[in-house]
Amino acid sequence: MDADESGAPAPRSPALADYLARFPCPLAAANGSTAAGWSLQGVDTLVTALELVYESDHRCQLTVKTVRSHEGLNPRGLPVNTTADLLSNFLSRNELVTEPGRRTFAQEHPTARLERYQHIQRAADDAARLPATVSCDGAPTTGQRLDALGLSVLELPWHDGATVLCVGVPEFIDHLALRTATPEDLP
Repeated sequence: MDADESGAPAPRSPALADYLARFPCPLAAANGSTAAGWSLQGVDTLVTALELVYESDHRCQLTVKTVRSHEGLNPRGLPVNTTADLLSNFLSRNELVTEPGRRTFAQEHPTARLERYQHIQRAADDAARLPATVSCDGAPTTGQRLDALGLSVLELPWHDGATVLCVGVPEFIDHLALRTATPEDLP
């Protein structure tokens, strides 16, 4: 364990397992792949989504976000996961992985950032949403898929009223199978 200059233990950041212990449903993971990272989404102390990030060839290839059911929660302040937001986040994450020294989306000039987001929004709005079936814990599960900007977005029902949102390159989405995460899946 690391220590500060006084020898006291340095504060430990919460690990994914800490958040998962309080999460009200199983976490979805890509079958046959190991996550390279993770992120969370929430309001105050309420974790509303946990996301696993998969990389290969120095590129972000897939994100699998498990979003808890909002049933019984006050919708005020809860995050909204639009297709444009999912695409924008994936594209930004991929740029940081492939070009670590690049300016981030948040550092761009506000006009450029707005124009970029509007382009992503138009692409998402123009994309056809088609039914898609994916194996989830070994059972076929039907949701919807759209393809835009060279990426695919899947929305599928999950356990306990939760939703799984997957964004990735079509080659990964085309062969995607999901399962309940195990401790070995946690980065």
